[in-house]
Amino acid sequence: MALWQLQKTRKRVKKSGIIYFAVNPRIPDMVKIGMTIESAESRLKTANRKHEFMCGRWAITQKVKTNDVKRTEDLSHKIFADFHDKESVSTEMFFIPKDMTVKQMADDVREKDQVMREQREKQNKAMEAVDKAKEALEKLKQETHELITLKPTIEEQEDK
Repeated sequence: MALWQLQKTRKRVKKSGIIYFAVNPRIPDMVKIGMTIESAESRLKTANRKHEFMCGRWAITQKVKTNDVKRTEDLSHKIFADFHDKESVSTEMFFIPKDMTVKQMADDVREKDQVMREQREKQNKAMEAVDKAKEALEKLKQETHELITLKPTIEEQEDK
């Protein structure tokens, strides 16, 4: 099997999806911030399955579309790290900050995710510039070495 055929058979991992903000009326002042590459409705169906330890029903009130769910979920958890419910067995449960709504939390994630994408683009461009500068420096070192190194004459080479 040719290399291109092997590469074609590999399954591409889907990275785009949504970050959802789910609330449960039985758990006031809390929000579940999670991710899914499926639809919000299918994620909600899973969350609302009958479970003896979970009261109430979840509702997704805000969604943030993203091209990289893991990056954006990590970012959202970092943004609200001070509000994480440390007693929860879930890493996705957060207290809603007193001066914010769930919509404002989602808007904050949207804005900061855009900043992250822009910063990553600038970092990539800077890394490309560094790589080009390293190549130029290596070429300059080689050129300098060739310019200062004394070359033996043809007769000196034949004597060896």
